[in-house]
Amino acid sequence: MRNVNETQINNADVKAIFKDASALRDKPSGMGRVFKGLRKATVDINDLQQAWKEDGFSDDTADIARILKGHGFSDSEINKVFSKVFGKADTDTGFEDPVASPTIQKIADYAKKAGIADDIVAFMRREYEFDESILYPGKVVIEDVRQIFSAIVHEERTARVELMKKHDINQLGRGKK
Repeated sequence: MRNVNETQINNADVKAIFKDASALRDKPSGMGRVFKGLRKATVDINDLQQAWKEDGFSDDTADIARILKGHGFSDSEINKVFSKVFGKADTDTGFEDPVASPTIQKIADYAKKAGIADDIVAFMRREYEFDESILYPGKVVIEDVRQIFSAIVHEERTARVELMKKHDINQLGRGKK
């Protein structure tokens, strides 16, 4: 490999190098992609919606919680917001599983009890592009996700610093000095 000196590089080359370097800095790779939710000091609803989109618009509360944890929210903050949205419960998670309106829930309970829930879901999917989250607890609808994201952005991200430390240790293989 030969050495490069200033007579071989002109101003246009330098500008192109800095432009490419700037573009690469804005596009993280490797572990930076995994922890991109931690880079910003504050998170807004658009950041969370983008992460939800990248996750395939999951309708499971566990997946929504994983997205929020990836942005630095702790279990206590997530459970607090889920309790606001879904109601308080006496479970390990601290919130009730999301449910539909009481009338729809009665119909869903009857369908499950009668053993025809899968047939109804198949019909509704075929005819109306129905999402079966009404029949199965733990599933959220778009309005639930909107309420979760709207409420969580007002919470402090207490797990962010700890996740960033873990990221640094994984990247560097040791703690910083």
